[in-house]
Amino acid sequence: MGYSFLVTPQHCSVRLTRRYSAPVAEVWRALTDPESLARWLGRPNDVELEAGGSFVLELPGGDRVEGRVRGLEPERVLELDWSLPEEDVSLVRFELRAEGDRTVLVLDHNRVEEAHGMAYMARWTRLLERLDEELRP
Repeated sequence: MGYSFLVTPQHCSVRLTRRYSAPVAEVWRALTDPESLARWLGRPNDVELEAGGSFVLELPGGDRVEGRVRGLEPERVLELDWSLPEEDVSLVRFELRAEGDRTVLVLDHNRVEEAHGMAYMARWTRLLERLDEELRP
């Protein structure tokens, strides 16, 4: 488990690295399957899982995220434009790689407004813990 927090003028970046006791295919399913997403990230609405596709997620606490799929490499990379109301559009990237029978997930959240950076660090930490629970047998 690791993290980093980088601040530049007006924006910051959050990076979290987690290891899950699940194969890459199972972690990918948790990132992309609507029922799984609803259990750990938020309730998906209008999700088009393809490059350029749009999505809407209802996060715990009532926040609504809207965005677009920027990049998609099945079982490897999911890159999203991420937008909460009254925030600039930021970039969320999930990258997966196998490590034996486990999966390493690296989450990068870039172009976050500096005022929201620490809140995103805390939010992603909680959400990735929920993902761990989702992946447990």
